[in-house]
Amino acid sequence: MYIDGDTHYWPVRFIERVSHPGRGHVEIKDDNGKYIRFGERVAGKIATYYRDGNVVHSFKEGRWNLDIRREYMKKDGFDRQVLIPDNRQLIYELDPELGRQLARAYNDTVAEDIAGQDEFIGVAWVYLPDVKEAAREIRRSVEELGLKAVKLSGGYENGDLDSEVLWPFYEEVARLDIPILVHPGARVYEHQHSHPWLIGSERYEGFPLFPTALGFPLTYMVTAARLIFSGALDRFPSLRFAFFEGGIGWVPWLMATLDHHMPSEAPVSTAVKQFFKGENKLKKAPSEYFRHFYIAAVAWETYLPEIVKVWPDHNIIIGSDFDHGDAISTWPNTIRPIKAMAGLPEEEKEKILGQNLMRLFKMNGAPAR
Repeated sequence: MYIDGDTHYWPVRFIERVSHPGRGHVEIKDDNGKYIRFGERVAGKIATYYRDGNVVHSFKEGRWNLDIRREYMKKDGFDRQVLIPDNRQLIYELDPELGRQLARAYNDTVAEDIAGQDEFIGVAWVYLPDVKEAAREIRRSVEELGLKAVKLSGGYENGDLDSEVLWPFYEEVARLDIPILVHPGARVYEHQHSHPWLIGSERYEGFPLFPTALGFPLTYMVTAARLIFSGALDRFPSLRFAFFEGGIGWVPWLMATLDHHMPSEAPVSTAVKQFFKGENKLKKAPSEYFRHFYIAAVAWETYLPEIVKVWPDHNIIIGSDFDHGDAISTWPNTIRPIKAMAGLPEEEKEKILGQNLMRLFKMNGAPAR
């Protein structure tokens, strides 16, 4: 079974369930332009989302049309898609009641849309700043609606995902035994906000690709290190985190770097002993905690064979980023580059294309075809 771990879903009608006056509205109209992907013209419609009179986001029909998704799954060769809630309207910088209503409405709508359709793996969204409500909503989403994971947009305000404020939420996630899918809007490590309106900041001035190209891997390096050194993964040993759109190249470097900076018998700088807060809390080497992390590679990362050599018990997964149009997006040409990759053993290809995601979701299914 081949699983596309990173596709974005935004069922436009869920807005109608929200009563908050700040909910905005969606307008759908014929698309006058031609959207080109891999030499093909993609027909359809476009939706524009408005809030407070401002355009928040425009997107193609594939974002909510399951039939279009099936068409591209067939072209690419995937058996299933993971439906990750789209970032741009579901953010943490909202009025709390609006955030709570959006989460409930989104989860209800996705569950209705995919009921009885095994090709799609539903993922819940929660308004994380209200931790108690987030725990209640993920419990409802899993136990009543049948959703299979929760998506987080990273930390919020001044806290990252290791914050002890989130531990009551993690207790519920651990009890439900579901994965946490981390997919922030592009930001670099010192910013927690969930979408790249930061793109206009001085840090990115003149370089609009930086938030996406650099923001994700830099964010994940800091978040992973904090989760390890805070002791959060020792407290919740069953937690599983998946990281998307940051590629896989940073992982061996981070594993080696964190291990090297741990105090040891080997001669090291005296500064190493004070380098990381909390190193005395760790029960094992930092690199061993990467069993908690599932990392989405990008199909054009031709160095994958070398990554597998240094991370032999890897949790590498794959995603097409359907239906976005940036450099991370590889649909509908995601599986073929992996299958054709020289130096990557067949058993490793099968792990990356499906088996590791089946472990992440604890799925029982047929062997990868």
